[in-house]
Formats: sequence, structure tokens, C-alpha cells
Amino acid sequence: MHNPFAFKRAKGFYFFAFKPFMVYNNFKKKLIFLGEKIMKQKIAYLISSLFTVPMVALLVFTIMWFDNSYKNFNGNFYYYINSIFFFTIIPLCAYIVARSFPKFKAVGREVERKLAFVFGIVGYLLGNISLMFMKKPTRAMVGLYLSYLISALILAFVNKVLRFKASGHACGITGPIVAINFIAGIKMIYLALLIPLVMWSRLVLKRHDTKQLLAGAATSFFVTLIIMIWIY
Repeated sequence: MHNPFAFKRAKGFYFFAFKPFMVYNNFKKKLIFLGEKIMKQKIAYLISSLFTVPMVALLVFTIMWFDNSYKNFNGNFYYYINSIFFFTIIPLCAYIVARSFPKFKAVGREVERKLAFVFGIVGYLLGNISLMFMKKPTRAMVGLYLSYLISALILAFVNKVLRFKASGHACGITGPIVAINFIAGIKMIYLALLIPLVMWSRLVLKRHDTKQLLAGAATSFFVTLIIMIWIY
């Protein structure tokens, strides 16, 4: 005859016997999940750091030089250096300043973001002014210089006046990739894969939401597209 008390005792025995294994498995799953999350964060941070707006500018202008230095820079290395100085070096100074002065470091990322806009716009403005002192700036230079300046001004207006945090990273990766496909040809279309990759990194790091990323990307996409169609 079945003994209900014996069944309960057996059930209790197995529960306590296997409970440590259950706890271990749950702990192991949580540990794996935490490890994957940390790794995901590290990868996202690396992508976000590699593809800041100034570094994308360095990438694009360098591709232009090696693709066709004569067509894109009139074969003049000074034109290439001029581009790097105004569109990479000056904007990068924002990060150096933000992390060098205690009063800026205390405020955190918000002041770094504001300085990035200021240094970026100053660099782009001076870069466009420098075109006036060149004997023969190329269409590629004029198009890209203008695209950077106008996109940055619109983004600054959206962020400062409209109080909408449109993504600078999304803006800084999308427009230049549109431009390089006009300048170097459709063979550069594979670079478009960087756009969702950079957006993903910003989402993982929780620096922006989807709307802010799309707003930043759309700004530089349409500005660059219009300017490049007009010039080319």
C-alpha cells in the first residue's frame, strides 16, 4: 500500500540533496549572463571610441588620399594635412580639454559632449575658411567640408534650441560614408555596415535611444546627399 508520508519524506530528501546543484546552476547561469553583458559593454565601448566623429573624419580623408590623391586633393599633401588638422586634430582637442581640467572632469560626460560640439564647429568653420586661401580646392574637399559644417550646425541647433539629444556619433558616421561613396565610388558601399554597428554600440552603452540615433543619422544623410548631388 502506498505510504503518502514516505513519498513526502523522499521528495524532501531529493529536494535538499539536489538543492546545492540547483543553486550552483542558477549561479553559473547568472555568472555567464553577467560575463556576456560585460563583454558586450566592452565591445560597444571599443566601437564607440574607435568611431568618434574626429576618427571617422581621419578615416574618410585618408581613404580619399589613397584612393585618388590627385583627384581628391590635387596631389597636394598639404591639402590632406589641412583636412586632418581642422576635422580631426582640433575636434579631438575637446576630449583632451575635458579630461585635463578638474572642473570639466567633475561635471562628466555632459561637458565633454558640449566641448565636442564647440571644438567641432570651430574646426569645421576654420576648415571651410581655409578653402578660400587655397589655389584650387577640389570638389571632394568642398563637398565634405561643407557637409561637416552644415550638419554640425543643424545638430547643434537641434540639441541646444530644440532640446533634443540627437546623436553626434550617428551624424558623424552617416554623412561621411554617404560622401565617400560619391567621391570614391560605389565600391565603398561596404562602409555603410559601420552605421548600424556604431548605432548598436550607442544603444548598448545607453548613450542614446533609437529616435536620437535616427535623428542624428538623418541629419547628416540628407545634408550630405543634397550637397554632393549639387557639387557632383
